[in-house]
Amino acid sequence: MTRMSTSRVHFQSEMQDLRLRIVEMASLVLNQIERATAAWESADAAAAEVVIAGDDRIDEACVELDQAIYRIQLLQAPVASDLRLLHVGLIAVVALERVGDLAVAISELTRSVRPGDANPTVQAALSRMSAQAVDTLALAVQAIARSDAELGKRARGQATAVRQMLNELLDVVAAAEAQTGNRAWAAAAVLVGRHLERVANNGGELGGRVSFIVTGEPFRRSPIRSVEAD
Repeated sequence: MTRMSTSRVHFQSEMQDLRLRIVEMASLVLNQIERATAAWESADAAAAEVVIAGDDRIDEACVELDQAIYRIQLLQAPVASDLRLLHVGLIAVVALERVGDLAVAISELTRSVRPGDANPTVQAALSRMSAQAVDTLALAVQAIARSDAELGKRARGQATAVRQMLNELLDVVAAAEAQTGNRAWAAAAVLVGRHLERVANNGGELGGRVSFIVTGEPFRRSPIRSVEAD
């Protein structure tokens, strides 16, 4: 094996390792979101504190992956397809760090409400949103790991569905608030829904970027606005 081919094999090994590390970071983030929403649903302030404390690990993973990507760019000679993966990988790391922050935000809301104040109808709507948002992000990460544009397209479609679920949640919260008058809990529930919509939105954007990895076609954001932009 020539020196050049040996170098290329080493480079491809580094690229595969990078994909795996992004998936590992995504697993941490998805676990944080799931634990944060579970803490919210049970009004478990202690569980929320665990999520908040766990954010440092995500921040560390973000820094390590940032450095790994820059090192590959500086010390290796990536071809166009590799550069596209590195570009999207860097965006994915930043997006995952943001989602980790959203898990913290949901946990902080959990600490602000009282056990027993929850409305079951609203909680059920948030539970459905949470499942869809987590699945959207998971699909997007799988799409990047496999360079699978079809999976990325599915993630983008699910993000759109979560935006609609947020609209529906606002109607449910309004009706529940009129019945119970619990404004503080209702306001917190709306913020949880908005955070979940942002989780899905990050997943949808990452999913949309997978076609750039595969084909080189520039990513174009959807003209559909989230409720949060209003």
